[in-house]
Amino acid sequence: MTARSNSLGVLIPTRNSAALLPAHLESMAEWIDLADEIVVVDSASRDGTLELLRQALAGRPARFLAHPPGLYQSWNFGLQNIGAKYVYISTIGDAITRPGLEHLRQLAAQTPCDAVLSKPRFVTEAGEPAPEQRWPIDDVFERLTFPESVVLTPADQLIFSLTNLHGALLGSSASNLYRTACLRERPFPVDFGTVGDGAWVMQNMLDVRLVATRGRFSTFRFHEKSYSLADYQVDSLSLKLFRLAQQSLRQRAADPRVAQWLQELRWPELEAAMEISFADHACLESHRHKSIPWFFHGAAWRARARRNDAENLIRAIKDEILARRSVAA
Repeated sequence: MTARSNSLGVLIPTRNSAALLPAHLESMAEWIDLADEIVVVDSASRDGTLELLRQALAGRPARFLAHPPGLYQSWNFGLQNIGAKYVYISTIGDAITRPGLEHLRQLAAQTPCDAVLSKPRFVTEAGEPAPEQRWPIDDVFERLTFPESVVLTPADQLIFSLTNLHGALLGSSASNLYRTACLRERPFPVDFGTVGDGAWVMQNMLDVRLVATRGRFSTFRFHEKSYSLADYQVDSLSLKLFRLAQQSLRQRAADPRVAQWLQELRWPELEAAMEISFADHACLESHRHKSIPWFFHGAAWRARARRNDAENLIRAIKDEILARRSVAA
């Protein structure tokens, strides 16, 4: 596929989404004319989802495709069928403003980059304001000095991802804009539960270019998902993400330039400290679940001390990396 300059594709993944569609379509009406193509990927909806979308998108450059249920599997399938230069993933229930989408596309064109990231505001299922949530991108906003937007270096992507394993640096994809060719070449991992976005950064942190913007012009809706969370449960997700990062970096370390760069970032120390942190945190948690309180166990205290020392070293390495960045800037 040959993408036209600045063309915009919209991917709409659906699965029994009829209950949220009227409000979603109303929010899309503000900006849908910006779309050069629209791809709907439906996974066996039986509640009238497709009928509602066909009616609402009549006259638009829309195609309707079917794919078996599977969260990121459906996304990846849809992305392979989009030819526009940029793609916005319009997940049902989440929304973005027209100025916000235009801002993301402008930043993507100016940089250039593989993804522009932003943080949404949060709403309840009823659309009311929800309590503020801390996301990994907040760490970027707090630790880096920039007025509106910043290009994240590979070192930024490594350190912010590894020190925010509780979530995805990408946040909500409905708040971001992606370069379509990048996602076709580097699809979302499908075996990380609902955090395929986070795994994507771990897998590609040295090969993609991300831009973060302070603007907030989208909403993330907390609502019952059209898929069962049990189907996407992953044990020890943070550790699994860390293992993916290790694997990705190990594969690239054969390049002498990458190996030297990792040494400069104190990766061997960081890796070892994270191993200790995971192991001793797991040891401490096992004692917390015993009938005798953990603080009566010397082994638990020793694990706690080792974990805390490891976490202090991780913070010190992070501070050093970001301080170097500040000096270089």
